[in-house]
Formats: sequence, structure tokens, C-alpha cells
Amino acid sequence: MSGYLPKLWPPSRIIVVSGLRATWILVVLWYEICAFDHVLHACQWPDIHQPNAPDSRIGRVLVVADPQIIDHRSYPGRGFLLKTLGQFIIDLNLRRSWRSTISRLQPHAVVFLGDLMDNGRATVKLQLATEVARLITRYNAYAARFFDIFKMRDNIATFFLPGNHDIGLGETASFSLQAGKRYTSYFGRRNDKISVGNHTLLFVDSIALVEEDVIRADQGYSYDNWPAVAGGTVNFVKRFAAHEHANPIILFTHIPLARPLGTDCGPLRERGTIRQGWGFGYQNTLSDEASQFLLGLLRPSLILSGDDHDYCEYSHPLPLVSVPSSTTAREVTVKSFSMAMGIRRPGFQLLSLTSSIPSFEALTQLPNSPLDTPCFLPDQLGIYLSIYVPFILLSLLSLLAFNIHRIRTRNNKQQLRRSEVAPRSSCPDHSASRATSKIELSRRPLGRSNTDDTDEDPLPPPVTKLAKPARSSKLRGRISSCSWAFYLLGRQRRIEVLLPCSRVDRGMHEAGLLRGFLSDVLDVAWPPVLVFCVAAWWAMHF
Repeated sequence: MSGYLPKLWPPSRIIVVSGLRATWILVVLWYEICAFDHVLHACQWPDIHQPNAPDSRIGRVLVVADPQIIDHRSYPGRGFLLKTLGQFIIDLNLRRSWRSTISRLQPHAVVFLGDLMDNGRATVKLQLATEVARLITRYNAYAARFFDIFKMRDNIATFFLPGNHDIGLGETASFSLQAGKRYTSYFGRRNDKISVGNHTLLFVDSIALVEEDVIRADQGYSYDNWPAVAGGTVNFVKRFAAHEHANPIILFTHIPLARPLGTDCGPLRERGTIRQGWGFGYQNTLSDEASQFLLGLLRPSLILSGDDHDYCEYSHPLPLVSVPSSTTAREVTVKSFSMAMGIRRPGFQLLSLTSSIPSFEALTQLPNSPLDTPCFLPDQLGIYLSIYVPFILLSLLSLLAFNIHRIRTRNNKQQLRRSEVAPRSSCPDHSASRATSKIELSRRPLGRSNTDDTDEDPLPPPVTKLAKPARSSKLRGRISSCSWAFYLLGRQRRIEVLLPCSRVDRGMHEAGLLRGFLSDVLDVAWPPVLVFCVAAWWAMHF
């Protein structure tokens, strides 16, 4: 008993196209959906490593810095198409990151450390009342887009700090005079305090502090004798510090505090360090005087800041006081949550505040509190540049090589047929054999499944070896791809199945190099592109 199977090498078009298509679908599903949950699987609240205490309470706070959602003004040098595509990709990344973070970690509260929107401070020259109304509507849509990306559950408390991109830093025609009022109407008070887990969370408007600090320094006042601006940050901090506070204080500020030049930020930072400096609409750190003002009056146990976009840890020495207390205050500058802020791995900070309730119903602090840890999100830019781009090039090269091989094989077969036909044309006795062969082939129905149960080969025997009729190229192509011959009970059997792909293969067999290559690229690309679009639509609407 003998038989043969379809040839696996060189692979047929259906194997090449289907293999690349299936691989692309798996790659898109993993990196567009599963990668976020997989990366966050290692992210855990820091309190889970602490021993459980009776009657303990844990407050879990998610700290997010600089989401800075962009709009059409973020990249003025780009064309409309690039702006639209960039905004779509960044928004999509923010939505996926946020959904995975909230679903997995389920915090009790969320704190945004400022720079919520890239152009919340922006203004335009308006002349008519209708244009003013249009600007208000535009800002409303901008803020609504922020809340649509960062959908919050009803049981999660949310707190916001203003950043320089939200309300502007300094006076310039590019910043709206209404930016502060617009921010307050959507995101609440700019200076605030709350109690969570036997800790006091203090939110200070560092943008207003910088502006007031400049005026104070220009007029030659110290913070001790400076007549603080009513309702300003200095006034808020002084009024808070005027009362005794038994609970540890955690300070939240958008702009980091000052530190010595060249201070190391630790191994988790991607590059460089935080340097003092300022420019159009920004200041890298608070001044030395403003930093000492906050450290001396508040003596925080932990400081959480943003604005820098990269991770940084630094311990500030606290001014000496007569009352025994900690001598340093640790500051953590939280990574940006956005992929568009010049870092490869966006991130956020987890803060666990633990307290216990003794029998007399007074809250007492447990040891090792507060606890915090950083978490990092997928490298979206790395996925595009290190995964998608190389795989696109590999797919294109594979399809090009396959089509070059197809053209060469077809040319070789045509040349071989021409060399076989030439000697037969000089033998007149072979014409009857060729005619009989054509008649027999025409009687066999093509394009449907059939099983031949005969004792003899349906093709007529050759008169001589030179006169052996050659099967047509179409028949050979179809049999090699979708036909099986075997012997059963002493008889030769042939099963031929015409699959839908066979028609495509036969048509593409005659196509040129460019047409075949482009057709294969299209056949490979559309399923993974469809999967990407469906996944993106799902992320945008659910």
C-alpha cells in the first residue's frame, strides 16, 4: 500500500497567509488587551506584606500624576492627520491603563497630582460673545473627555491638585485669566485637607505658592513676616500649622520640593535627575525658601509630588526643633500616567494607610505606616517600535520571498513544458494520443469532490515514453494542493476536494510579483486590523 500527502515545503500560499494572519491576531490580542493585566499582576498594595492586626483599618489610596490628556493644540507643528492619530493612540492607552488599574487594585480613594489636561490653561483671542460661549463649550468638552477617560466608581473618593498645565504659571497672554476659575468649577478647591486611616492628607496649590513666593522675594520679606495673600497657599498652610495635629501628615504637591544639585533619584528613575530651573509656564522645583517653609511648619512624614514625569526618591532633612521627631521627610515624585510624557514606562503610586481601633474608640497609628510602592505600566512605545514594527518588516519580507519563489517556480515549470513539447511536435503519431488525453480530461468534472473507483488509471497509456501526455498546469496545481491518491483493496483511489482557497491559489499562481505581493499583504493584514479596531472600540465605549 502506498500513497502521498500534500507537500509541506515549500509551503503553499494558504499556509503562509494563514500562518501570518493567525500569528498577527495573537500578537494584537496579547499586546492590546492582555499585556496590561499581565503587567499589573505583579502590582500589589504594600500593606499585604504586613501582619494582620485585630480591629485594623486600611485606607488604600491610588496616586496618579500628570495624565495630561492632549488636544489639537498640544503639537502645533504636526498636521491634522498626525494630531488626530496621536490623540487617538494616547487616549486609547490611557483608557486601557486606567481600566486595568482600577479593576485590579480597587482603591478606596484616588489623588491626581495635577496636569490633568495639557491645555487646560490655554486661551484664544475672542471678540464676540458667541466666541466666548464657544470657548466655554470647548473647555467643557475637554474636561468631559478627561472624566470619560478616567471613569470613577461611585464608592471611590477622588481628589485633585492643580498643575501648571491646568491653571498656568506666571502671567502671559497664552494663559487664560479664567483658567483657575474653570479648574475650580470642575475639580474642586485648590487647597484642601482630609483624614484617611489616621493620617491627614494635605493638598497644597504649589502653583499659587510659586507665584506668591516670587512676589514675597521681590519685596524682601521672609515667610515669618510676610502678609500672606488671603485665600492663598501660604495663608492656608499657616492656618493649618497653627493648630496641633496628632496624626501624621502626608503632603501632596504638584511641584517637587528643592534639593541639592545633582541629587540621585534612585534606581527606578529612567534618566537624569530633578534640577532646579524654570521656563515658559513651568518651574522644576519650589524655591529653597518655599521648601523650608513647608518642611518647617508641616513636618510631613511623606511627600508625594508630580510634574517631573519620572520617578524620584529623596529624603529632605527637617529643620531641628525641641520636640523629638523624625529628622527627615521622604519625598516620592510619582511617574506620569501617560505614555506621551517622555518616559518608556508610565506608572503610579500605591499608598496604604493603616490604623487600628482600640477599646476606647480612639484611633492609634500602627507601626510602619504610611506604606507606599510604585507600579509601572506597559511600555506602549516599546510595543510599537520593538514588537509591531519588526514583525511588520518580517511579515513583508516573508511574503516578498514567498512571491519571488512562486514566480521562479512558475517560470521553471513553463520552461520545462516548452522543452517537453518541442520533441513531441515532430512525431505525427502522437497527435491521436494527445487528442484522446484532452477528451478524457474534459470528461472528468472539475471543481467538485469525487472519488474514482477504477481498476485502471483513467488517463490513456502512452504510446511511447516520449508521447506520455502531460497534465495541464491547472490540474497539477489543483491535485498537488487538494488531491490525494492511494490504493485500497488493490485498486487505485483518488480523492479530490476543491476548497475555496484553491480558487484563490490558482488565480494568484498566474499573478505577477507586485500584484501577488500586495494581495497577500492585504489578506494577512485585514483580520488583525479588524481585531485591533474591535478592541479599541471596546476600550473607548466600555
